[in-house]
Amino acid sequence: MPIIQVIDVKKDYYLGNVVVPALRGISFSIERGDFVSIAGPSGSGKSTILNIIGLIDVPTSGELIIDGKNTKGLSDKELTRFRHEILGFIFQSFNLIPVLNVYENIEFPLLLGKTQVPKSEWKSWIEFLIGEVGLTEWRNHKPNELSGGQRQRVAIARALVTKPSIVLADEPTANLDSTTGEQIIDLMKKINRELETTFIFSTHDAKIVNIADHVIRLRDGMVIENRRSGEDIFEENAFTASAEN
Repeated sequence: MPIIQVIDVKKDYYLGNVVVPALRGISFSIERGDFVSIAGPSGSGKSTILNIIGLIDVPTSGELIIDGKNTKGLSDKELTRFRHEILGFIFQSFNLIPVLNVYENIEFPLLLGKTQVPKSEWKSWIEFLIGEVGLTEWRNHKPNELSGGQRQRVAIARALVTKPSIVLADEPTANLDSTTGEQIIDLMKKINRELETTFIFSTHDAKIVNIADHVIRLRDGMVIENRRSGEDIFEENAFTASAEN
């Protein structure tokens, strides 16, 4: 079973009495362990679908199934618990806590509720992640003492600390120079291989698109390309989008 199934998802926003369709009934599935790029120009809907998969927003209609569980109709409390247990997040602005050092920032999600990591293993697991992202010598430094690339490495370790099945990354290289961005992409790909964590990116970065196992391209709230492992798969609305352009 795919780890994620998006089924005919629509999302409308309202500006006064005007309905603005952000997603126009999109469908796709993502396999466990995939390294996925959701690509498209600004306004294509990629951030909207990332927020829906991240259980931060809800569809206007359609269904989202994560790890075999249909999220439709879940209460806010159930969504919060499910999000904490299943998902990790990496943001382009890092979102680190300024008063906490590297170790404490990575540890923080473990303090927020039940996870798959027993408390007796917290220290060893955090130290392992710090080593994986190459920050052992910086473990006691605070964010303002780190470079942008180092801060993003902390954010990656923090996203992994609860052992999520899925990590969502919103433009993770947008605020980094090209060399540092490539290092961060290589690091995430390494973690994807070693820990078999499913990574899903919303991105403009061609480098992420080029090394992704699975590329989903959006335009005007529709899927125009859905390709994985070298095989082209087109959704029904891709033909509609092509015909309209």
